[in-house]
Amino acid sequence: MSTGGSITFDLWPKDDGHQADKKQVPWLDLDAEPQPIACVFSLDGKGMLARATLHTLQGEEKTGKSAAGLALIVAALKGEFCGITPSSEAVTVLWIDTEQDKNTILNKAAAVRRMAGVDKTPERLRCASLRGYGSPAELLDAVTAAVAEYPADYVFLDGIVDLCESFNDEEKSRATVYKLDALAAQNNAAILVLIHTNKTNGYARGHLGAILQQKSTEIYKVTREKGSDTATVEQEKSRFAPVPAFSFRFTDGFALEPVTAKTFTEAESYAALYRRFVPLFADAETMRYKELVTAYEDYYQKSDRTAKAAIKFAVEARVLTKTVAGRAVQYALPFQDINTSEDDI
Repeated sequence: MSTGGSITFDLWPKDDGHQADKKQVPWLDLDAEPQPIACVFSLDGKGMLARATLHTLQGEEKTGKSAAGLALIVAALKGEFCGITPSSEAVTVLWIDTEQDKNTILNKAAAVRRMAGVDKTPERLRCASLRGYGSPAELLDAVTAAVAEYPADYVFLDGIVDLCESFNDEEKSRATVYKLDALAAQNNAAILVLIHTNKTNGYARGHLGAILQQKSTEIYKVTREKGSDTATVEQEKSRFAPVPAFSFRFTDGFALEPVTAKTFTEAESYAALYRRFVPLFADAETMRYKELVTAYEDYYQKSDRTAKAAIKFAVEARVLTKTVAGRAVQYALPFQDINTSEDDI
């Protein structure tokens, strides 16, 4: 109430139920010493999947999103995979799947063991199979219970759409994403969530995808050319240090094989990477680095970081030649005897 220009709260009900239910304000001591960002993995010396935060792994259907999530599980169990290393030898993993049948998951688990070089699944890897468990609300409760019961360092959640009653409803989508974000913070876990992207614009689907991208600390995109056996994972966003791209090849029985410059000497994979750069050299035999970066960004609508990573990888794979003459650095395609018709690009 107001009295003579001042405000008093003497008559405010002290035992007001609504006020009592409110959370306490999380005041931050600004004089405290900031701590380094703790990540579950690293790639090329850069931290990957920061703890206590939500992360997105997106891409079109059948590109290898689930496989990319499994590659991180292998890295955690083996100590290194596709250049990815865990932060410690005891990184724990919780694998939650809402889409696959149990036999498919068991076949994937067998592939993980083979890739990690172990005969039996280690205790630090647990899996919850939730297909057919119940409604979206019940699935979200089950995910919450699983993380609370087994607060792993790395939580691989394959199937966020199943946790939301309507991925095109903004309110329901926001509630789902905020629940998962809080779950990561409360359990100091890095939760990696998979979601499909639209073929037309490359954006994650619906309001769910848009809000997930907004709340994610890191966003990774999986791409795979039609007919290729190789998938590439690129970081599209990071609130911290960026990490380079990594690639893997699909082999028999859900197993994956890391792709390096050496393995790209095989004709099909080499040609696929080669064809990626052919359109960029349509009007010039050579290009300077800045010109090539800009051409890649414009043609594929990619970020500066993604373009530079792709060029670096192509040079290592000897798909591009790099010639240095004084201060001038020129890039070129080494030869033109691979079928490069527009139908193949």
